[in-house]
Amino acid sequence: MPGYLPFAGALKLPAYVCDNCGFWQRHFEAPPSCPLCLDARHVVPQDGWRFWTEREAQERFPCHWEELEPGVWRFWNEPVSGIGPSAYLIRTEAGNMGFEACPVFSEAALDQIARLGGMQVLSASHPHSYAALAQLQDRFDPELCLPAADFTWSAALQVSWPYDDFLEPLPGLELHRTAGHFDGHAVLYDRRRRILLCGDALKFELDPQDRRRATTISAHKAFVRGVPLTTAELRRYRDVFERLDFVQTWTPFEPAANCGRAEVLVLIDGMLASRPHAAPVPLDSLRR
Repeated sequence: MPGYLPFAGALKLPAYVCDNCGFWQRHFEAPPSCPLCLDARHVVPQDGWRFWTEREAQERFPCHWEELEPGVWRFWNEPVSGIGPSAYLIRTEAGNMGFEACPVFSEAALDQIARLGGMQVLSASHPHSYAALAQLQDRFDPELCLPAADFTWSAALQVSWPYDDFLEPLPGLELHRTAGHFDGHAVLYDRRRRILLCGDALKFELDPQDRRRATTISAHKAFVRGVPLTTAELRRYRDVFERLDFVQTWTPFEPAANCGRAEVLVLIDGMLASRPHAAPVPLDSLRR
């Protein structure tokens, strides 16, 4: 690969995990700050920066996993500081795909992924859930598919399959760029299971007695700051979601089994008919 070899050593630098958001940087020493926390969609740590090495993060943040649906596994850290997204592994006859990453994978979690067949393809919805993608790339060497629009956030990674607005890296698994929350924000649609892994395009509140049941739904430009999407951004979301026949909608935090395309389109149409907002809307109110 012409031009690559002089820079290959950068991917061998040690990784440092931001305690405030879980973003990974490769650096020759603990970095002075975290670019993701300094971005307007997040906030800086109020008590100063803390960065963990991979081993330190593994010791601090235990990793757990479960099979949410047949052939679809979730990995997460608990307890964890920072954002704390989940990672998903989707098994198919053509190979396994990883989508999103948790802040850090334990060695046991990586071994579990290996037992499930490893990972042939890897992607994420946006930089808030890049997290430990570097661990997965180092261990399994999958094709890494990320939208070109968010390439600037991928310095700790080696993107092997950039795309613009659409990519089907494995049969039946579709990546669609929605933009909005980030310029390259994308969703993953599992055609066979009719599950939409929506990244941060949407946000749910879950029933404390049933962590698969959403009670409210909302959409944001910046969740932490409560900033709504623009009308044009909502229209693009609608254009993408309208084409996808999904009955479950999973964020990196809430794998909601009781919300599909119908409810999502009613939410977006309501915001397009008035002023866009970031308030949670009772899910039941979208079914009347």
